[in-house]
Amino acid sequence: MESSRFLLVQLIGPHEHAQEARQNMQETESLVGTYGGVVVEKLVQHRIHPHPNTYIGSGKVEEIRLKLKTQKIEVVLINGLVKPSQLFRMERQWWNQNSKIKVWDRLDLILAIFEKHAHSQEAKLQIELARIAHSGPRIYGLGGTVLSGQRGGIGQRGGGGETNIEMERRRMKQQEAAIRRQLAKLESQKQRRILYRQERGFGPVALVGYTSAGKTTLFNALTGKQKETRTKLFTTLDTAVGKMIFEKGQLPVLVADTIGFINHLPVQLVEAFRSTLMEAMAAKLLLHVIDATDRRRQEKSDTVEQILADLKITQPLVRVYTKMDLVSPARDKQIRREAKTARGWCVSATSHLGVTELKRFVASQLISDHN
Repeated sequence: MESSRFLLVQLIGPHEHAQEARQNMQETESLVGTYGGVVVEKLVQHRIHPHPNTYIGSGKVEEIRLKLKTQKIEVVLINGLVKPSQLFRMERQWWNQNSKIKVWDRLDLILAIFEKHAHSQEAKLQIELARIAHSGPRIYGLGGTVLSGQRGGIGQRGGGGETNIEMERRRMKQQEAAIRRQLAKLESQKQRRILYRQERGFGPVALVGYTSAGKTTLFNALTGKQKETRTKLFTTLDTAVGKMIFEKGQLPVLVADTIGFINHLPVQLVEAFRSTLMEAMAAKLLLHVIDATDRRRQEKSDTVEQILADLKITQPLVRVYTKMDLVSPARDKQIRREAKTARGWCVSATSHLGVTELKRFVASQLISDHN
């Protein structure tokens, strides 16, 4: 199957450094690859503020119009959080060049990735809830993206008139309320499962961290499970729980592998996936998994811990630097100094370097708290 062709657009404000913008674009390009697309063109625009009508302004709209046919672009991706009305106005400008053009922002891309990876009913409901909150007019027919099944509305092709729009708005509100009721029921069931497991073991311990930091590989090393691991972003959407047994006859320590975080994570997504994060909220101890090979590890660590603070997840946190088998001897010393300063641990989940010691530490922390 041929990859979808993306045009990536990055706005740079007056206070944003060029290096930061490049890193944001690289991360978003990785997300496009995870989705199954390929970035064939990149555009950068310097603006003090996004344009209120089209976000990128009429000049860039015209520039992209000329590229749509020559580059056979299928998706124009704005690397930011854009209002649904702005996305629709851009899309409408390009219909004559490509009637099937899709205009997404960063959240649309993440939701599309999530939809591909979601397996449980809970994850699918949370995706739909986030989509309703973000997509607004495009869902009830004012846009022709994958987020809408029809076109219509005032002044649009196949318009259905204001009455139809109001009907769709009511339908969306009813759908949102129904999803929230279903999620509340699933959350109640999950809470009962968490309490049931806690009565039969210590913990739980939750693995948290930036997406693709190596949480699932460490989860497998701690629990002996063989959960699928991939190098792509957002492999884990549904929380998995396993048992860590350190000594024979000891009650097991429950370990939860949770969804990864990412920089500039939209608040709608965090709120929608609150149910998935219940394992982290209920944890007695958080293991913050950090990729030791990542040169941006400090920035990413700060992002993760800020999101946890925003969610009011304040349990004791221990930093665990993974992939130590892949770092150079010089970098190894640097990482170990960082870990010592943070009172963290250095491990390799693939070679099991330091894993036994980490297990012993986790068990001692939970058993002492239990006593």
